[in-house]
Amino acid sequence: MNSEKTIKHHIYVLGLSLILLTLFAKYNYDSLDVVEEVSAEVNNIIFENIKYYEDEISGSLPVKNCWNFLEENATLLLNNRNIRSISITDNKKVVCSSINLLNGMELNFTKEETGKIRFFYISKTPYSDSINQKNMEAFLIKISYTPTYSTIIGLYPESLTEVIDDYSEYDVYVNFENVVLYKDKIVGKNNALEGKSLYEVKYNISPYLFFKYVIINHSFVIIFWTLLYLLIVRVKLPIFDKFTISYWDINKAIKLRHFHPYLQPVFDINGTLTGAEVLVRWIHPTKGVIPPASFIEEVEANGKIREITQILMQKCSTYLRNVEFTRKGGFHLGFNVCAIQFDSNLLYEDIVLLQKELSSKPILIVLEITERQEFESKLFSSYINKLKDKNIKIALDDFGTGHCSMKYLINSSIDIIKIDRTFVNTISEGPNTHVLDAIINLANATNTEILAEGVENKEQFEYLYANNVMHYQGFYFDEPMPIEEFIGKYLS
Repeated sequence: MNSEKTIKHHIYVLGLSLILLTLFAKYNYDSLDVVEEVSAEVNNIIFENIKYYEDEISGSLPVKNCWNFLEENATLLLNNRNIRSISITDNKKVVCSSINLLNGMELNFTKEETGKIRFFYISKTPYSDSINQKNMEAFLIKISYTPTYSTIIGLYPESLTEVIDDYSEYDVYVNFENVVLYKDKIVGKNNALEGKSLYEVKYNISPYLFFKYVIINHSFVIIFWTLLYLLIVRVKLPIFDKFTISYWDINKAIKLRHFHPYLQPVFDINGTLTGAEVLVRWIHPTKGVIPPASFIEEVEANGKIREITQILMQKCSTYLRNVEFTRKGGFHLGFNVCAIQFDSNLLYEDIVLLQKELSSKPILIVLEITERQEFESKLFSSYINKLKDKNIKIALDDFGTGHCSMKYLINSSIDIIKIDRTFVNTISEGPNTHVLDAIINLANATNTEILAEGVENKEQFEYLYANNVMHYQGFYFDEPMPIEEFIGKYLS
């Protein structure tokens, strides 16, 4: 291996090492966050029962009538899935218990000072030998009413193991009085707690779990660095030129649902509202509103457009299903989709769900198909037919500016042609309107509805009006606005 190749490989290894060190620091930071989250959940499980004792049980102690006591506290057993039992002990003897087999049993408990609270684990209950059943272990909250009189609330171990099971990529464990709770086991350990608290949540850095974390959450960073390395030292990959906003930021924005629907109204020839196009805006916490031109090509290329469209549909459903429509007539709600979204059934499932959630509203969903990428003909046609079976309208967006507009118009059941602003602008700016006129004539000849977008002045509107274009969208009528503002202005 020559020295030049060695240097190049060293650059790659150095970059990879920096990536792993950065991810390790992030993993450690995320582990601390997980510790806080687990602590909060464990704390809630324990202290909601302690609070119940203080509010509901302590006032009825000592228990005079066991049946009445259990009846009064039945809600604790019935409504809290974490609770296995509730028992009262007097001088080590169970005098009242929701588990009948425990009544009258002697328990090996030491005296505690009044008000003392303990939380500990038992590997089997006192009655385990009396019945043929496995998994009889429990966590117990023991609260001393007096040194010899106590309330014992039994919890299912699963109530605590489920908490840490939710964090499969982190080696989190919980210390209790006499055991350490791990994901897959409970290990006995006397004096496991270092302080005076009822529990302590801690974590280890496991190499296996760290690499699992990297592969699941950040493998794209390593892939990106590898491709970038090839770009720098071996080949030229022009695809990187269009990635202007980092994949990391977009992915984070998707997780935080920072993409928000803006609606631009659509009017008919009489100025009556007939619907709206849903446009995406990235609401960045520090940069403010980011327009789609800054990221739309990237998310269409990397496939994240699927998740963004899903977020837009979910938010539209949330806002619109609570609207009382007072206006007459149907309302067309248009969503932009591209070729990559027809590669899976996700788009279809999202549309069907949205349609179901808005079924009580006079809303008709329109898919506005953009032509930045070419569709595979057979797949496109079958997908369109399946959508139309669900009464979804299909529009060709930016007609005449992209891939094969004429082919889609001829081979598919297109309901609406959206005339691109490029052709609308020829009314005011020239050189002539021949292409615009041809599109209008073509739509009329194929009995396809026409919607002119990008209408910005009276001259354009009057020309289109004179040529029997029936629907309009553009700044001449109104600009895109947040969905909540649109509802207040047009639908309330």
